[in-house]
Amino acid sequence: MNPARLPAILPPAITVSREVAELCMSEDLAAYGPSGPAALAWQWALTGQGPTPISLREWHTGPPDHETLLDESRWPYGDGWRGRAARAEIDQARFLLWWLTADPQEEIPARFHHAPATKQTVAEHGSITVTLAEVYSRDTRPRLS
Repeated sequence: MNPARLPAILPPAITVSREVAELCMSEDLAAYGPSGPAALAWQWALTGQGPTPISLREWHTGPPDHETLLDESRWPYGDGWRGRAARAEIDQARFLLWWLTADPQEEIPARFHHAPATKQTVAEHGSITVTLAEVYSRDTRPRLS
């Protein structure tokens, strides 16, 4: 979504100001690009133009309401992207859908807190070695845009 196409008046479900939305959307588009889950989250939440950003369902009913945005952010069946988008960007899109509708005093839900791994795990089998290490840290978890 192009920041210039940001609606003059944001939909009722959106709790952030237009100025904050414009700044954060510009940052997300610079970081993730104009066509992935984060861009679709902005487009769908602010204009109602689909598809939905996580499940990739068709959408033709205008800007989603608060509950619909939260439902999409909680979509439990993985994602419709099938490996075409990085997990970090899908997580950012999920966070964004919650954040756009959150009360300013609201605590960030636990599902957006990723505990860092405390150790590495190494498994060997023949000539293959697999090392699992920390996936998220305090610096790489979804950010409050």
